[in-house]
Amino acid sequence: MKSFSKALAVLALSLVAALSSHTVRAQNEPPTAVPSPRLPAQQGNKTTNTTQTTPPDINGGKILTDREKRAGAYAKLMEGQRYLTTITRSNMEANLRRAKQAFQEAAQLDPTLAEAHTALAWAAFYYPPYDFDEAQREATVAVGINRNNFGAHRIMSRTLVLKSGLREGKLNAAVVDKAIASLREVVRLSPNDAEGWALLGEFYFATDRVNDAIDAWTKWSAAPGSLEPRFYQAVTNGRELSPDSAAARLSQALLRAGRYKEAAEAIRRALYLEPDNKEYLDILSQALSAGGAGDAAAIAELQRMAAANPSNVTAARTLARAQARAGRVNEAAATLRASLARKGISEEDRVQLSVELAQMLSDAERYSDAVIVYEELLKGRGVTDSPLATEDEREAVTEIFQRIINLQKSGGRGVDALATIERMRRVLGKYDPTPDVIYIELLRDEGKRREALQAAQAARKNFPSDSQFVSLEAQALTDLGRIDEAVTLLRSQLKGTALDFNTYLIISSLYMQAGRGREGVEAARKALEMVPAGQQQFTNAALLTLASAQERAGDTKGAEESLRRVLDKDPDNATALNNLGYFLVERGERLTEALEMIQRAVRAEPTNSSFLDSLGWAYFKLGKLDEAEQQLKEAARRDPASSTIQEHLGDLYQKQGKTTEARAAWQKALTLSTEADETARIKAKLGDKTK
Repeated sequence: MKSFSKALAVLALSLVAALSSHTVRAQNEPPTAVPSPRLPAQQGNKTTNTTQTTPPDINGGKILTDREKRAGAYAKLMEGQRYLTTITRSNMEANLRRAKQAFQEAAQLDPTLAEAHTALAWAAFYYPPYDFDEAQREATVAVGINRNNFGAHRIMSRTLVLKSGLREGKLNAAVVDKAIASLREVVRLSPNDAEGWALLGEFYFATDRVNDAIDAWTKWSAAPGSLEPRFYQAVTNGRELSPDSAAARLSQALLRAGRYKEAAEAIRRALYLEPDNKEYLDILSQALSAGGAGDAAAIAELQRMAAANPSNVTAARTLARAQARAGRVNEAAATLRASLARKGISEEDRVQLSVELAQMLSDAERYSDAVIVYEELLKGRGVTDSPLATEDEREAVTEIFQRIINLQKSGGRGVDALATIERMRRVLGKYDPTPDVIYIELLRDEGKRREALQAAQAARKNFPSDSQFVSLEAQALTDLGRIDEAVTLLRSQLKGTALDFNTYLIISSLYMQAGRGREGVEAARKALEMVPAGQQQFTNAALLTLASAQERAGDTKGAEESLRRVLDKDPDNATALNNLGYFLVERGERLTEALEMIQRAVRAEPTNSSFLDSLGWAYFKLGKLDEAEQQLKEAARRDPASSTIQEHLGDLYQKQGKTTEARAAWQKALTLSTEADETARIKAKLGDKTK
C-alpha cells in the first residue's frame, strides 16, 4: 500500500474472502453484446505473451475502427475478469498483475470505457497491496467518463467511508462531506441499496442531522436485504446490515428526535426478528418510558416479554433496569433474583445477573446488600479465607474483592474495608501486590497521609521491582507537602527511554497538586516531546496533562489551545470536552458552549464522577440549582473521596440557603483536600483564618 494507514489494510483484508469473487459488470453495454475481435495478443484463441509490440489501435499495420477498438476493449475487460475470478492464494500476484494489465489495455483501446477504470479501482481496493488512493483515483476517472457508473461510485464511496474516521469514531468533517456526496450518488443510481442508505444514516446521525438520518434509515428499512453485508459490518464495528438492525437504528434516531411512539414501533419490529437482543430491549425500554406513559408502560410490556420467555436473561435484566429507574428497587431486585434462581442458568449468566443486582443496590445506596451479592459470588467459587486452590480464579476473585472494598468505602465502613483487605491478602497470598495498593489508596482517601506514606515505603521494600509503589510513595509525599522529595524519587526512576513518558506525566500531575503549575507545564512538555510520530493516543494524554498544568499556571489561552489540538484530531474525546468545558465554566466564559461540551462528555461516560461534577458546576454557574444538585449529588455518591465535589456541593447548599449542609460539605472537603490553595479557600469559606 502506497499511502494509507495500516489499519485500513487490515480492514480491507477482512473483506476479501467475501468480495474477491465479485466481477465488475459494464452496466451500459454488456460485453456479451459485442463480438470479440482477434488482437495481437490472441492468435486462434490461444493467449500469447501479453506484452504488446505494436500500438493498441493497429492490427497488422491496419488502423482499427472505433467499433473494433471498443470490441477489443470489452474483450480485454473480460480477460481481466477471468484472471480475477481464477485467483488463488498461490497465483494471486501473477493473476492480479495480468488482470490489471488487461484492464489498462482496455482503457487504452477505448478511453471512453468507464468500466475499465472501474475494474482497476476494484482491483486496487480489494486485492493486496490494497491501494485505496489508487482505487479512488481510478473511480474518479470512471465517474468523469460516465457519471452513471454505479460500480465506480460504489468504490469511491467505500474509500471515502474508510478515510472518514467512521470506524474509529473520529470523524474528519471534510472527508465526511465527500463521503455523503458519494453515497448520495450510490442511492441515486440504486434507490434500494441497503448499504448506501445505512451508511448515509450513520454519517447523518453522527453529525446530529437527525431528520436526515431518519429519512435514510427509513429507506434502509424498506430496502431488500443486501448480499454484501461485510463492508458495513466492518466500518461500524460489527453492526449488521440486516432488517432488524435497520429498524433498531431508525428507532434510535426517532428517540433522539423525540418521536417516542414511532421509536417504540420501530424497535418492536427489530425485536420481532431478534427477541433476545439486549440492545433492542434497552431501546424499547427507553422509548416506552420517554413516550408519555412513563416507566409504567415500559415495565408492563417488558413484564409480558419476560413472562413469555422466562429463560430470556436479557429481558429480565432490561425489566429490572426499568423497575429500578422508576424507583421500584425491591421489584427490580426480585426480578433479578428470580432469574438467578432459575434452574439450568449458565455460569456466565449468573455472574452477569449478580453484577447487575449488586450495581443496582449500590445505585440505591444499599451498600451492605450489594456486598452480600458479591459474597455469594465468592462462595459460589469456593472462596473462603484460605489461599486460592488454583490460579484460574485469581483475576475474577481479585475483581470481586475490589468491588466489595469500594462498596464498603462508599458506605463509610472503613473498618470493614480494612478487614476485607486483610482477607484478600490471605486469599491471594503474600506475593500478590494488589492488597497493598488498595490499602495505600484507602489510607489516602481517609486522609491518613503519614500512614499511607509508611505503607507505600514498606510495600516498596516487599515489591522492589513493582514501579507502582514508587508512584504511590511519591503521591503520599506530595499529600504531606513534600513535593520536592516526591519529584526527586520519581526522577531517580528515569531511564532515558520511552518508558519515562508516564513518569513525566506523574511528575506534572504532582506539581499541579502542589500548586506549582509552571513546573507541571515543563514536565508535561517533556512527556510530549517523547511521543513517537503517529502515536495520537499518547499525544492526547500528554496534551491533556499539559492543558491542566497550563490552566493551573494561569496560561488559559495555552490550555485551550492544547485541548483544541486534541479535539482537532479526536472531536469526541470525552476528557478534552469535559476539561475545556470546565475551564470555561471556572472562568465564567461562554457558558452555553461549555455546557454543551460537558453534556457530550457525560453522554459518552455517564458514570464518570468528574464529568458529573463538571456538569453540576456548569448548571450552578447558569443558576439552574435543581439540576446542579442532582448532578453534584450523583458525582459525590460515585466518588465520596473527592474534595472538589464536596466543595462544589457546599457552594451549592450555601446558594440554596442550606447553611448546615453547606458547612458539613466544606468540612468533609477540608479533610480530603491535599492542595494548599484549595485548603486555604475552603478554610476561608468556613471562616477559619488559620493556615
